[in-house]
Amino acid sequence: MRYVCMLSVALAASAVGSAPAHAAMFGGEVYGQFNTHTLGDWNDLIDEANNMGANFDNVTTSFSGGIGARMWASPNVMISAAWEPLFPSTEDQGTEVKLTANAILGTVAYFFPTAGNGKYGIGGGVGFYSLSGKITEPGNPDLELKGNTVGFHVLGLAEWIVSPGFGVTAGAGYRVANIGDTELDGMSSDPKTETDYSGFMGRAGLVFYLPSAD
Repeated sequence: MRYVCMLSVALAASAVGSAPAHAAMFGGEVYGQFNTHTLGDWNDLIDEANNMGANFDNVTTSFSGGIGARMWASPNVMISAAWEPLFPSTEDQGTEVKLTANAILGTVAYFFPTAGNGKYGIGGGVGFYSLSGKITEPGNPDLELKGNTVGFHVLGLAEWIVSPGFGVTAGAGYRVANIGDTELDGMSSDPKTETDYSGFMGRAGLVFYLPSAD
């Protein structure tokens, strides 16, 4: 994992270093996102509970949002960082399984040269995922779920400038993010339980840019 992160940083530095002289442009983005999730181990446990009379839905999708900062290092190279909380969950008669997690994502993207206000590109990056979920049941103490992992993602990206300093963004892609050892109240299960957030991502958002210093 360490070498992959180092490679990503080196790639970003190379892209910036090879770009023609250009005043960097800084901005912020907020977005909403639809996600699919693998969560195979959890869905197996849900199926077992349902076979014994429960009525949980499998956890396969969730909605999330994110907030981040971005920098255009050149007219075609964009570097971004974002915080993205995830909220997959399922419930039956007051008992709820919350697989909430926080993701810190870094992305490097290349946008193809185009004319007009629209830009289209591809990007990829890494993320740190931290599970902070719990299982709640009426009349019983909450059971805390913990774990973390490093994940990867690839995206197709688009941006349309609507007015100076303001634009609309969109993206679609895939993430790989699997927490291989999910702890229940500080204890690992045997065999270990995976919390696998891997799946499709589709987003739409708004971007705001700081005034240029030029």
